[in-house]
Amino acid sequence: MFLLKTLRMGRGTLLLLYLPYILIQMACQAPKETDFPRMGFNLAVFEKNNCYGERCANVSFSYPEFDSSHPYSQQINTHIEEQLKMYLQFGVFHDYETLDAAVDDFFEVFELEEDTVLWSVDVEARVSYMTERLISIEFKNLSHTGGNHPNEHLMFLNFDLDQQSLMVREDVVLDHGKLIEKADRAFKNYHQVSMTKSLQEDGRFFLEEGTIFLPFSIGYRGSNLVLYYNHYEISPYDMGPTELLFPLSELKNIVLIK
Repeated sequence: MFLLKTLRMGRGTLLLLYLPYILIQMACQAPKETDFPRMGFNLAVFEKNNCYGERCANVSFSYPEFDSSHPYSQQINTHIEEQLKMYLQFGVFHDYETLDAAVDDFFEVFELEEDTVLWSVDVEARVSYMTERLISIEFKNLSHTGGNHPNEHLMFLNFDLDQQSLMVREDVVLDHGKLIEKADRAFKNYHQVSMTKSLQEDGRFFLEEGTIFLPFSIGYRGSNLVLYYNHYEISPYDMGPTELLFPLSELKNIVLIK
């Protein structure tokens, strides 16, 4: 009898019956990444050099500078600036008030190192991933402060905009064991190690208790998660860095995805 009465109802009446259900379903569906508004930012450039006769020290930074469109913008800008200051220091770290002050101190240290002709620090920082809820900043550093070869280093700063905080590894990695398994297979494939052979048996790598470990540099880039092992972190310098990419679509419940 209920079915017969329902069939006699008009389409408008049926819509009213199902409207609460439709609204509940819409509320439960997370918005797509493309629906999120982006935080506004501009590309800032900082360049400075100082020469003592034929000896010169050069500093060049390019990095995103966020506007006031989000309550966490200023804190992100502060974290970026602090990271840039880190590239100018050696061993003991100082709490410089400004980037200019850090650069000036870098030049003073260079002036004392009379056996070196050229020092340079070049850093390119860019937004590698951004939604309304998560931002990843990728830093590429190339510096020469003596030694046989320049120093190259890549790292990420990841920000949780919901929590308005800088993320640590435990915030990014939800299932350490599963990510390690994926990293082990991808690492072996990258370095052409047999899947039936352990990395310890291979003998070329710097391992933790005989097994692979997650790198210091973990971040988001486009639709991928990046695991980046810098020079010397897991292998000799002449083997170069190791960059492993994993589609975020395959990492549900393994890493934080927003």
